[in-house]
Amino acid sequence: MNIGIYQEYEIPTQWHEELTNLKSRCFPNHQHDRSYYKQLPHFRFICTDNGKIVGHIGVDHRVIRVADEIFRIFGLIDVCVDEQYRNKSIATSMIEKVFALGQETGIDFLFLIASDHRVYEKNKFQVVNELCSWLRIHDHRNYGVAVENLEQEIMIRKVGNRDWPKGPIDLLGYVF
Repeated sequence: MNIGIYQEYEIPTQWHEELTNLKSRCFPNHQHDRSYYKQLPHFRFICTDNGKIVGHIGVDHRVIRVADEIFRIFGLIDVCVDEQYRNKSIATSMIEKVFALGQETGIDFLFLIASDHRVYEKNKFQVVNELCSWLRIHDHRNYGVAVENLEQEIMIRKVGNRDWPKGPIDLLGYVF
């Protein structure tokens, strides 16, 4: 198996089709005819086995505001592994590659939204319960800003030396 990093514009059409199918199998309640959920990620880590895509993490690179501080983050999007390849540490391996890149590039935290925490807790993520604001997007339309408590959904992993403060979170863009 091989895990590579790909800028979004480098990914061939055939791979987008495979990514769409993988994402739809992993997230059956959120099926769309595209390789991303809300918005194209900046780059992706893609795991292949003999040319077949078996795992994926989309990554958004941005700043967010927490309380009165600005943090550089990698937002993890659509983390998925083909069912036949689960329990082989593929998700962990991809997360560690994102983490290592974050260490090299001055990222403060990895950030994601998840309802199932198992794989992330194994990978040193912690749940953060705070008021959160973000740009509400659905089917390529902007519906304004949402402000809600996202209880038991926001997860972070410290990458740099800064601590996560208590206070409201402004994603300064769409939710991952």
